[in-house]
Amino acid sequence: MKISETEEKRMTDENEKRVRAFYEATAPGHRESLRGLQSPHVVYDMPEGMPIGCGHFVGLQDVLERFLTSFYRALDVHFIAEEFIAAREEVVALGRIQGKTRKAAVPVDLPFAHVWTVREGYLQRLRAFTDTALLANALAED
Repeated sequence: MKISETEEKRMTDENEKRVRAFYEATAPGHRESLRGLQSPHVVYDMPEGMPIGCGHFVGLQDVLERFLTSFYRALDVHFIAEEFIAAREEVVALGRIQGKTRKAAVPVDLPFAHVWTVREGYLQRLRAFTDTALLANALAED
């Protein structure tokens, strides 16, 4: 079934709004809405070479228990999305991860590219890309 240009634009705009809402919700004090934005079966693919939390995660529980717990145990950072590129169900967020390591307060400022797949009103998949060497160096100084 082919959709109209108007429907495609509406879908693209809605999907970009959901991804923007994700980054707004990553700010401390606003994280409770993160669960409602993501599918219970969300998939995270984190880059190889990531010093903490690399690999493939399936489902919110897996993301929370195996990825986010170790990531935020080591880092006090926030994600600043600066640009969005959207086409149908794919939304790319470009930005920076900024903050510090938790032990020694080593500054962290890394670029990121996140490719999100949005379907049925939920974030379904994240493919993340970042400078893993810079992150590893910051943690090595920690």
